[in-house]
Amino acid sequence: MDLFESARLRVSRAQIRAREMSEAWNDYLAPHPFEFLLLRTSPTQYLVRLEQAEPVPLELSALFGEWLYNLRSALDHVVWASAAHASGSIPPAGEDGLQYPIYDTETTWKRNLWRLRPLPDHQVEMLHTMQPFNSDLEANFLGWINRLARIDRHRRLAMWTARVVEAEPVFQIPSGVTPTLEWGQWVFVGRRCDLARVTFPDANSADNVSYNPRVGIDPEIAEWGASDFWKSIRFSERLRMLMVFVKAEIDVYDYDCTGASAARSTVTSTFADESDGRREAGLFPTMTIPEPEPPSWTKASSPRTSSIDRFMGRDFPDHGNGPALSSSAE
Repeated sequence: MDLFESARLRVSRAQIRAREMSEAWNDYLAPHPFEFLLLRTSPTQYLVRLEQAEPVPLELSALFGEWLYNLRSALDHVVWASAAHASGSIPPAGEDGLQYPIYDTETTWKRNLWRLRPLPDHQVEMLHTMQPFNSDLEANFLGWINRLARIDRHRRLAMWTARVVEAEPVFQIPSGVTPTLEWGQWVFVGRRCDLARVTFPDANSADNVSYNPRVGIDPEIAEWGASDFWKSIRFSERLRMLMVFVKAEIDVYDYDCTGASAARSTVTSTFADESDGRREAGLFPTMTIPEPEPPSWTKASSPRTSSIDRFMGRDFPDHGNGPALSSSAE
């Protein structure tokens, strides 16, 4: 029995949601929902403004929430499976409190250490090392998975917007004067992005200017895009990075508990040797699965006289009242 299979299935579901997000975004782009404007705001100045004619579909927020749910759930499944191997039983001891810990402060970590009692000490230390408070909070993968998942679970859907990721505008300037170019916003706020400002030395040199925007636009999550670390990384690459990270966490604990050959390529040789030694020393006992309890038998009511129609199942279920809510065999 592969107890880590459900965690990998969660990541597979996240990959499906990532593809669906890409498809939904491309569908959104198909009718060209962005407008590119060159506005003369004064005799000597132009503003390069981008506007969204249509808001980002709410479906994308829902898909992103489901993507987050699957990754966060995969991590919880890893801890449950590790605890089961450590105790040698299904369910593991203390399963009601088990969860993959993700904390921004060590105080919170210490307050919740009781949840990890079913795990061996070295795995608790591994989890401690990965905590956001032990690294750069802005860059930590776990921190962002947890932060965004909590917003989606307990508050609202993530706020989708758009980000300019490429901008190489070309200006046609009849006067031949070189203006001053200044960059402004890169993320759309209120369906508007004032990307750049172009200033000329005088009004005559600013006459009759036109431009080709040459702009590339990506999806963005407002809460995520505000991070100084993540805003420089393309949205699709962020999704890929976090999925790779979660897959690696699954492999690390799977190899530690079971020595699974499929997970070996993810871990270092030093870690593999240490894990092999722990298993050889019997740290993870042979798994025992409790036998299911026998049913509690109750006497049936007196049987009714049957008929050929009842035997043939013509009245089961009652097809005239719509589909049955339970399965039936005829």
